Amino acid sequence: MTGYPYRTVFVWGAVLALFWLAACSPWSVAWNLGIGTAVALVACIALAAATRRIRAGRAASRQVLSAMDSALRTLPGNIRRNTPLVLAVGESSGVLARAFGNDVVHVTDVAIWVRVEDPVQLKYIADALKRWREGQGPDAVAYLVDTDSTVDAATLTAATLRWRTAVDETSRAVGYALPVCVAVYAAESAVSQLPCPWFGLSGVLPSQRSALTDQIAASALAHARWVAQGERARWAYRVAQLDAAARWAAGALLPGLTDSGRGTRSVNLVAFGVTAAQGAVSSDSLVGHYANAITGLKQPSLTAAHARLPLPDALLRGIALQPMQHPLPRALAHAFVGLAVALCAAAGASAWQNRALVARIQANMMRYQAVPPEHDAARSDALSALRRDRTELERYARSGLPPRLSLGFYRAGALLPTLNTLIASYQPPEPPPPMIELNGLSLFKTGNAQLNPGSNRVMFGALEMIKAHPDKRVLVAGHTDSTGNPANNMKLSEARAASVRDWLADASGIPLSHFAIQGYGDTRPKAPNDTDAGRAANRRVEITLIPDCRSDGTTARATHSPPGQPACSFE
Repeated sequence: MTGYPYRTVFVWGAVLALFWLAACSPWSVAWNLGIGTAVALVACIALAAATRRIRAGRAASRQVLSAMDSALRTLPGNIRRNTPLVLAVGESSGVLARAFGNDVVHVTDVAIWVRVEDPVQLKYIADALKRWREGQGPDAVAYLVDTDSTVDAATLTAATLRWRTAVDETSRAVGYALPVCVAVYAAESAVSQLPCPWFGLSGVLPSQRSALTDQIAASALAHARWVAQGERARWAYRVAQLDAAARWAAGALLPGLTDSGRGTRSVNLVAFGVTAAQGAVSSDSLVGHYANAITGLKQPSLTAAHARLPLPDALLRGIALQPMQHPLPRALAHAFVGLAVALCAAAGASAWQNRALVARIQANMMRYQAVPPEHDAARSDALSALRRDRTELERYARSGLPPRLSLGFYRAGALLPTLNTLIASYQPPEPPPPMIELNGLSLFKTGNAQLNPGSNRVMFGALEMIKAHPDKRVLVAGHTDSTGNPANNMKLSEARAASVRDWLADASGIPLSHFAIQGYGDTRPKAPNDTDAGRAANRRVEITLIPDCRSDGTTARATHSPPGQPACSFE
């Protein structure tokens, strides 16, 4: 709008937000994609709105800028910065037509006056003029009021509210509260040779409107000493007209501009004045009704030629020129603020994620240390998590930290030695107890527990296994099929286990106390008993090596001891 690079700032903000989401965000990928899409959509909408506003401003101000160039072409180059530039608006188009004629721009000895008839275009024209003056915005807005043309209070109130809203929007657009000057024209029908100056105040106005109008009336009366003796009666009548117009405007017009509670900010009123202008005097105007109410005299409606209204140059004396406001430093400041906010957000996200990383690794270490060695499956899972953590930390040490962790809050590197120590301390569990299965058909006859002749060849493998592990206890378990009585099958399986034990003890020279026997009968089939092949598979003898007992009476790997009588009960 004012030479300020809105679109560039929008793009910069969107880039910072997207970079933060891509590199620093602690949220999930789905959340980042959703928020990133929303950011891109908002940026596109903002760019489209800014582009549309710039184009609308150019279209609205093209005629004004062309008129400015034509009016000021012959004037010195610094006129645009050293001369007050005032936007003239009115409660009706008629007052602007009487003040400007057909001109859009009027240059006086005091100011450059620019005519604005549409409240919607006020902000665009003000913006264009600020760029035309290279960062120096308009110095004031002059609100011109022709008292005798206002005959409807509702119309006046609506017009005042529209201009108040337009001035508020324009002030936001140019970046400062535009000073507002209210100029009131009191119509007089008689052609007078007495020039009428502006009576009013400029600069700091009194808070009480009655004090404002009293000072204007006092100034008008004091001016009588400069009036010729023969004109003082007419001047007194003029003073009464000026006083009525000023008091009416102060009571009917200024509240609509300055009172709060209308949805917009009150205008920055810095000047108020009244003058007499030749025109039609109507008793039906609002001022006529007001004058009749306070004086009791009804003015006749008189018609006179409409002279050109003088622009209120005198009311600009208390209004200072606006300083130069280059948009680039402000845009750079906003870009720097956006960068600072992004860095703070990135630092906060980095600190949060570093803390979460350390907490996760410490939790994995505590979980690993809390699992007892005999629960090897859970211990292996915990060890896998430690190895993943170590791989992650080693990758960071080797390749550098990702942006989400690399803002000075990284503390997980100190945990790497502890991870290495815990991983190195892991001892894999002892292998399951060796077991040899002997086919019962090759060892015994049906229903018999005596070893068949030549069955020792079948048991040589078991004998070699026992001799290779002299530190292990030996469990001999007998099994039968489901044929016959279960109680007899249980006794038969135990007797067969005892026969095998006796042979192994005798052949190996190992004491019988190193062996244990167990009969299971048909309670643990390995195949269905409804077929010959299944029943043959179930008639078996299993020889299992079990770790020796510890001093505390527990096995070294109790979890891997086979069902049945534990090795520690051999004695």
